[in-house]
Parts: sequence; C-alpha cells; structure tokens
Amino acid sequence: MIKSRISIDKLIDVVRQGGRVKTGVDVYDGNGTLLLSKNVVVDKTKPLKIIRNNGLRHVPVASNGGVFDASGNKIDMGPANIPDPLPDSFFDPEPVKTQNVTERLKEILELRRFAEAISFKAQAIIKNAVEQIRQTKGEFDVDAVSNQASELASFAEQNHHPFAYAPREWFFYDDYLYSHAAHVCALGSQVLHRFNNAFSNVMEKSLWSSSALVDKKASGMFSYYYPQEIDEMSFGLFIYDLGKSMVPEYLLNKTSPLSKDETELLRRHTKDFGFTIIEKNHLGSTVLSNMIRYHHGPLYEGEPGCYPMGLECGMMPPYVRICKLMDIYDAMTSKRSYQDAVNQVTAVTGLFRSYVHKDPILQFILHAFVKTVGLYPPGSIVFLKSGQMAYVLENEGPLVLPFTDKNQVPLTSRPDPFNAGEQTGLLAIDSDRSIRQPKKIWDCLPAFIREIALPKDQVAAAVAAAISPI
Repeated sequence: MIKSRISIDKLIDVVRQGGRVKTGVDVYDGNGTLLLSKNVVVDKTKPLKIIRNNGLRHVPVASNGGVFDASGNKIDMGPANIPDPLPDSFFDPEPVKTQNVTERLKEILELRRFAEAISFKAQAIIKNAVEQIRQTKGEFDVDAVSNQASELASFAEQNHHPFAYAPREWFFYDDYLYSHAAHVCALGSQVLHRFNNAFSNVMEKSLWSSSALVDKKASGMFSYYYPQEIDEMSFGLFIYDLGKSMVPEYLLNKTSPLSKDETELLRRHTKDFGFTIIEKNHLGSTVLSNMIRYHHGPLYEGEPGCYPMGLECGMMPPYVRICKLMDIYDAMTSKRSYQDAVNQVTAVTGLFRSYVHKDPILQFILHAFVKTVGLYPPGSIVFLKSGQMAYVLENEGPLVLPFTDKNQVPLTSRPDPFNAGEQTGLLAIDSDRSIRQPKKIWDCLPAFIREIALPKDQVAAAVAAAISPI
C-alpha cells in the first residue's frame, strides 16, 4: 500500500475550507496510542489539531484514502515520501505475532456458543433435579446429574475455562441456582486438576528426594487424588448447593437484607437439608458429605463469617476449599437478585489479595485458580492507562484489543491487538482503576466486539428454553 506523508497544517487548511481527509491507515503517537483510525473521514479540524499537538508534523495517507475538497473531488497534495521525524512503526506498528484477530474472534464466538449450549443443558438438568427434590422432599435422578457433571468437567478440561466467555451478567437472577452449579462444576474441575498435578509433583519430589530409589521410573508415580476420586469431586461440585432446593424460594431471591431467622434458615441448606438429600439418595460418600456440609467453612484459620461454627481450617480438605473458592468467585461474577456482576479481573484480583500468604495448602489452591482463570480472563474488560477500554483476547500477556478511545467512546473500526503485558506507557493496563459494571460495558461495545456476544434477546430465549422442565 503506497503512502504519502502530507503536512498536517495543509490538511487542517483543507478541512477548514470544507474538505475531508481519510488516511486509510491508523495514525499513532510515539507511545503507540491510536490518534486517528484508518476508516474515519475527518471533516472537522479538531482531530487533526490533536495529532499536531502530539508532535506529528506529517500524516500518512494511503492509496485507499485521500484528501477531498468541499465538492468531493480528490486533491493532489504533491509528491509522496515527504521526510517525517517518526518511523513508519508509529503509523503501522507491527501487530502481535498471533493468529488473525478475526479468526480469534470467530473462535471465541464458537466457543461461547458451545459453552452456552452446554451450560443451558446443565441448567436444565439441575433445575429438573431441584424440582424433583421439592416434590419428593429430597430425591432426584442421580444418574442424569452425575452424567452431566462428567460432561461439564470434560468439556471444561479440554477447552481451558470456556465459561470465561459466558455473559453471566445476562442470566436472570432467579435462574442463578442453576447457572451457578454449571459454572462451579466446570471451573472447579479444572482448578482441581491443576491443584492435583502441582501438589502431587511437589509431594513426589519430597518423597523421593531422600530415597535411594530415585530414578526416572519414579517420576509420575504419586498422585494425591486419583481419577475416580476427581470424578466424584466434580459430581460434588455440581450438587454441593442442592440443599437450597429445600429453602423457600422467596428467600433465595430476596433483595433486602435477611433477618437473623432467615439467615439461619438459609444456612440449613448445608448441614440439615443437604444431609437429607444425601441420605434419601443413598450418597454415602465422605467426599460428597464434606463438600455439601462444609463449603462455607474457613479457607484459613480464623477466617470470619464462616459456618458451621467451630469448624477448623484443618478439617477442610483441599477439594472442599476449592469448592468454596469457586462458589465465591462465581457468586461475584454473576448477576444476583441484590447485586450486579463484578468484572472478572476485579474478582480474581480481590480473591488473590484476600487469600495470599494465609495457609500453605490454600496457596496451592489459589495458584491453581489464578493459573486456570488468569488475572485477565479472556472475554473480560480492562482499562489501559490511556483511559481506553480493551477486550482481553488471551490471558497470556494479556493480548488485548482496544475498543474505545480515552473518553470511553466506542471505536468505529477495529485496531490491531497487542500484548499489554509488554507495555510500560499509556498502553499498559491500569490495574488501579476500577472497572465498569458488565451491564454498562455492553453499551460501549462496538460491532467488532458485539459480534462475539449473543444478542440479549437470543440469550434470554435460549435460557428460557433450556431450563424448561424436562
């Protein structure tokens, strides 16, 4: 693509006289901040003056752009290749070495739709179980729920946190019990696998380090949890909250603060109601019993607000702690009857700060959680120090795609993605800035981002259809 470099002052004069300019190439300042998008037709002098104020004396104009007079006729601005003090990299910065962003967005769209389809199916299964429990005072189709838990765990393990892309803030809050079960099972199963691998490796090295039997054959022999145990734990991650089926529905969706009696009734979903469900369905498993009864217990010694009272941290097996951490995370990032969803970045950062350095086993769990979700989960929204908002394509880096200008006005064309982790200037992530609520972010999303999100009416219809009684 042939580019001319035209004096910014000449372009300002043309626009001032009623003309227009289209560069056909993105224009950046010395820090890599986008000043003018390639497809924008400039008919006001202000954008050009901003470019001049940022130190650019000449502007590139590609062959697919041009300078036009007030009548729309193309103007010949003279010879090309006018010397410019800035290198071409400021006009056309080399994109991150990654797959085509359009292809990546398509992948995210496909994965989101697949994740939503599985999530809706899981919600239908768990809703049916809830209705069965309410009708029979405790019994449900264990095989159907167990099979669905296995499918969720397998899908999540193969696709690496696919529900990071799910627009959880769009689910109706009165369906929270069902979507919550699906998300906790899917994400919790991945964290469980990652924790087991990391902890088993450390334990194996410790076991063999002082032994004369150390050799290559010993590697991989030890596993803290075995596959059949993890399968049972994934099942537990799907049903641990089913005790709420026996809590009055009005209480689950109450928007005002609970009274003391209401709080006590809600807490019975663990020990009393949960125990009833275990007994009636002949689920005499220590794993399931621990997960159902103690998922509100302390992750570290002395953690406030936990129950049942008197439960010590040492009585919380790692799989129960994982269950609780996933319960908290998904509650934070889902729409509730009394609160909006918290952005994933805010939730991950907040949990990490709350639990880091608190307990040795907890650190393994916390590390597995952060490595699974990522500090910047794909599909989440971050602020850059320039004031721009950006969509996270990959948590490695992270690789981000800006979609607003510094005033949070949506961009009309898609810029190139870049690795924000390698930035130190205005394109670095502003970790101190509070993120906007997901429901408000939707109004800022341009077409090239919205295309990877199902329209709200389609999501609503899909949810309604998927969670209808089986």
